[in-house]
Amino acid sequence: MSNKKKKSKVSLKSILPYVIGAAIGAIIGAIAIGNNEYSEDSSSKTFYLISLLIGLASFYVGVLLHIVLHEAGHLVCGLMSGYRFVSFTIGSVMLIKENGKLKVKRYGIAGVGGQCLMSPPEPAGGTYPYKLYYLGGSLANLLTSAVFLLLFMLLKDYFSYAREAFLPIAFIGVLLGLFNILPLKVSGLAVDGHNLFALGKNEHTRRANWLLLTIVARLASGERSRDLPAEWFEFDEDYDFNDTIMANVASMGISRLIDTRDFYQAKSLAERILCEGRKLIELLKNETRCESLFLAIIDESGQNREDEIAGLFTPELKKYIKASKTQLSKHRLMYAYEKLVSFDDENAIKSLEAFNKAYRSHPYSGDRESERELMDIVDRLAEA
Repeated sequence: MSNKKKKSKVSLKSILPYVIGAAIGAIIGAIAIGNNEYSEDSSSKTFYLISLLIGLASFYVGVLLHIVLHEAGHLVCGLMSGYRFVSFTIGSVMLIKENGKLKVKRYGIAGVGGQCLMSPPEPAGGTYPYKLYYLGGSLANLLTSAVFLLLFMLLKDYFSYAREAFLPIAFIGVLLGLFNILPLKVSGLAVDGHNLFALGKNEHTRRANWLLLTIVARLASGERSRDLPAEWFEFDEDYDFNDTIMANVASMGISRLIDTRDFYQAKSLAERILCEGRKLIELLKNETRCESLFLAIIDESGQNREDEIAGLFTPELKKYIKASKTQLSKHRLMYAYEKLVSFDDENAIKSLEAFNKAYRSHPYSGDRESERELMDIVDRLAEA
């Protein structure tokens, strides 16, 4: 039964883009037809073609516009709530604050069209503002939709293509705004509405979310994981590793332990996350498996090391690693595997070249320094 469920889910996921595409095509076609009664004369055909082209252009412009405005909404509402700017990313272009100065870098995040990172204010009375910050993106989309709908109403009698120019942008904003405000998860990842719901429900999640945003802000400023306070990464027996936000903090804890060279505790924490976080999203499980695999590779004294490596390095994890082209840690992992497990110098050189390429574009200087030192550790182990 479980196999059937899995197959149907994969099938639905695979056809969903086509369903959305067909719906968009139908909407644009309906807009174009609704603006002009189709007839056989050439002028009418030309008008219909222009209407369709303007509708398609409006749709693609609308997608980009609403991605930018969604993140800008988070930025504005965050600043209004006392948050501090960290970085603003659209596609592969990142504007980041480094040493008090704004810099433009190229750093793409797989599967993410845009991202606005901000540092939250210190908690007061055990809490901190988060509602407006998370609502900001959807509010920006819905407000923009209202503006374009108003433009259509005002100009429809004066501009022949008002329907095609304005309605697709208004439609996209409503769709994106409502989608992000609902308590949903997409491929296991929470949208703004889900985070808002989770934060309002659980004080431990709120605390973890504050920690997560603060940690990312400090790493973006150039700090290393080892510089972060140890008390931020104390996980008692009641810690919920199935909570995505709390598990993210625990994942950061693994990075800190690796950066302090406490490989034994790092491995123990990774094992605990995988053991207790059975309902955890696959993304975080794979991240934890990657670090577990690296720790197993460099642990030459470990018993049953080969079996542990083989058990972790599954085809699914290989696929995940291959898809993470911008992440230094994945190239470091593959370099360690080729140097210390498969002893393949040719592939090791390829992994090193991929690491160096990602190293040049990686925006966080502390991460770059830490990862380079881990590569040196691999080299020393290979020489020994």
